[in-house]
Amino acid sequence: MATLPQLTSSPTIIVAGGFFILYILGTVIYNLFFHPLRKFPGPKHLALSRLPVTWATLRGQRAQFRLHLHRKYGDVVRIASDELSFAHGQGWKEIYGTSANARGTRAIRGVEEEGGANSVVTANGDVHTRQKRLMTIAFSEKSLKENEATFVKYADKLVQRMEESRGSPMNMSDWYNFTTFDVIGKLLFDESLGLLENSRYIPWVESVQQFLKAFAIIVVLNEYLFFRVFWNLVPHSVLSRQRQKFLNYTSDKLARYFDRIKEEKGRHSILGKLLEGGITMPELQQNSPILVFGGSETAATVLRCMTFLLFKNPRCMEKVVKEIRTRFSSSEEITYDVLLGMDYLTACVEESIRMYTPCTNGLPRVVEEGGSMICGEMIPAGTLISVAGFSLLRSPNYYHLPDSFIPERWLPNAQKLDPGFAKDDRNAFQPFSYGAHNCPGKKMGYYEIRLIMTKVLWHFDLELVPKDGGALDNWDHIENYQTYVKAPLWVKATPVKRGSV
Repeated sequence: MATLPQLTSSPTIIVAGGFFILYILGTVIYNLFFHPLRKFPGPKHLALSRLPVTWATLRGQRAQFRLHLHRKYGDVVRIASDELSFAHGQGWKEIYGTSANARGTRAIRGVEEEGGANSVVTANGDVHTRQKRLMTIAFSEKSLKENEATFVKYADKLVQRMEESRGSPMNMSDWYNFTTFDVIGKLLFDESLGLLENSRYIPWVESVQQFLKAFAIIVVLNEYLFFRVFWNLVPHSVLSRQRQKFLNYTSDKLARYFDRIKEEKGRHSILGKLLEGGITMPELQQNSPILVFGGSETAATVLRCMTFLLFKNPRCMEKVVKEIRTRFSSSEEITYDVLLGMDYLTACVEESIRMYTPCTNGLPRVVEEGGSMICGEMIPAGTLISVAGFSLLRSPNYYHLPDSFIPERWLPNAQKLDPGFAKDDRNAFQPFSYGAHNCPGKKMGYYEIRLIMTKVLWHFDLELVPKDGGALDNWDHIENYQTYVKAPLWVKATPVKRGSV
């Protein structure tokens, strides 16, 4: 029997080791000097492997990782051997537009193919056109106004719970989530979730962030062959369970909803309108998680980030509070139509979204055969591409003083206030993606954010409370997996004595 020393010195092992070393050296030389992406700027070590960008994603720091690279290397950066990151205004149209020669990555397509259908995010051609038309109708301004009472009901319920706190610190990160999920539960499933009523999460809502984290990790790991093999061999992995937990809860909600509409109940909900429009059951199952996320987590993220930014900028807090309290003499006057005319409030919302965009990274695309001209560069087929939303909205190439919270940049007279705002490129501001694949619930999200923030600031004076790490100095390094992990935001709410402004 051969001993260990004999094995390690055998010709077969030596030859295999030699070939492995040659393969590594050959890959390094090819990626640095012969790869089609060699001309694009970026650190040399990132051109050698996907491991650095993968590690940044696993740590929840992908957005910050890309921001650092774009600040140093420019609008287009090679962040892996086969991947380019774009912090360029044209990127939205040329990567996600209808004429873009790119498709969803293997991971995104594969997740949806398990359900036998595509969602409005990844569908193409006639399927996408039909789904988007139905979504546009379901989330139209007409539909929004028909459901205005539902939004007001839960915004007022939040106010009631804040009054009941009697000045005790409240984690507004949770309370904003309670409110937006109660709203979307009623709008989608015609079901009251009871989060505001019971002051606690239900398992379905708790599973949302686990789902988003698992999805973001699956997308980046799926570029590795060994992970795809592992995923197929071990379908009940931790990541799979986290993703499936949320999907199972959502399927259960759908099943109960279908039982109710058989009894002629709930037909006026958003799902009811989609069903009446002809959306198929598999399509509804694929779209439901997107509707849940887009209608709840996005608005809650903006609300907590906006609250934090107003605390950090007292001048802005004072100005928006004055606008709200001088405009409305009663809470009942706070309506959809009037909120549209609140210029400084709207500017604060836009600036909060710019500073902490709810979707930190655009979904990756793969360039199709024939390549694609993007931002003036011919990108070869097979290249992974995406817009780094967080980086673009913090880019000094597109925004004056990009790291400063200055709502005035969004006002009509912005350039008179500061000539530097003339360089701001509002076309680069696409936080809800672009074109045919943009978020159909954008109007709903803006209304919900305006309504809840206005109700809170009309009724209460807010004070940030340093509790359990709640008073963070900087949220720029919060973990993010497509959107931000909830950071605590402890607030003391004191009812306003009417007459103060």
